[in-house]
Amino acid sequence: MYTYTEGHCRLISIGTYIPKQIITSAELMREIESEKRFGISVEWLERVTGIKERRFTEESFKPSDMAVIAAKEALQKANLLAKDIDAIIYCGLFRDYLIEPATAHVVQTKLGSKHALAFDVTNACHGFMNAIHLMDALIATGQAKTGLIVTGEKPSTVVRMALDKIRKVNDRHQFIQLSSGLGLGDAGGAIVVGRKKDPTTGFMGFMLRSESNLYAHSTCGNEVETTYLQADLTPLISHGIRLLNEMYPVFMSKLNWDSEDIFAYVQHQASKKMLKEIAEYCHAPLAKLVDTVTYYGNLVSANIPLNLQFLNKDRMPTYGDKILLTGGGSGIVVSKAGLIWDEG
Repeated sequence: MYTYTEGHCRLISIGTYIPKQIITSAELMREIESEKRFGISVEWLERVTGIKERRFTEESFKPSDMAVIAAKEALQKANLLAKDIDAIIYCGLFRDYLIEPATAHVVQTKLGSKHALAFDVTNACHGFMNAIHLMDALIATGQAKTGLIVTGEKPSTVVRMALDKIRKVNDRHQFIQLSSGLGLGDAGGAIVVGRKKDPTTGFMGFMLRSESNLYAHSTCGNEVETTYLQADLTPLISHGIRLLNEMYPVFMSKLNWDSEDIFAYVQHQASKKMLKEIAEYCHAPLAKLVDTVTYYGNLVSANIPLNLQFLNKDRMPTYGDKILLTGGGSGIVVSKAGLIWDEG
């Protein structure tokens, strides 16, 4: 079952926060003495995931801090003040407070955006795509003219917990399950969206699908233990790719787009293998896919804004270029969005 809606908003600007500290995959494997304890080489993690490095922020830095830095950059690029924002959606999996308040309220206070509607939405790695869809609906119904979508992902906390747990186990299978959390990296991201200037540009459509019977393939935290990530990445990725593969021709037909029309692909990415499989089912050269996973790891919901930022810096889309956004997350949930670039 696909959910499809037409798009009503345009992308105005993008902001990001990237921590300075670089942690390599080999460093993590050496830290847990993988060769000595499990007979697994220090090159194994990079070879399996394609992730060479990821970034960690300071332990004292909060998710809202990353989100605010990214938001300020996006607002500056849009020539807007915080008071100009009508709605703020925080979509990060990591939050300042586990229960309440919503991190969106912390972001709103730090920005000084006093009159905006503010709330959180989380859906694992898929949060940013859900937030774009929801903000589009607020704009379509006239509840907002200009919206700010932000995230501040700090999965380094999960990586550290996984390392602590791995130090206490001696079973190779347990290590492989826990190692799924080692590919994560910290980052903040934000976009400003607003009403379309031209109906032929901006977000043209959204398509989403959930196959929730597969949720147990990736879990993190429960009532007893809110700690490390445990994931069976092989079926998780294969089912996600299958769903996206099935969705692709349906969505492209809705937009009346062809693969040859696409200027670039912006997608959630948990491993280098995902990029190759997405390129394959899209019949696209790998060069058209923005790659952040190699040097930044899996950025959870921050994947989408960072990919948009890197695309805008490295390849410089121009007016009328078609961008295909692809989201995915445990659950399993997948989505696509069609964006036609305008002048910003």
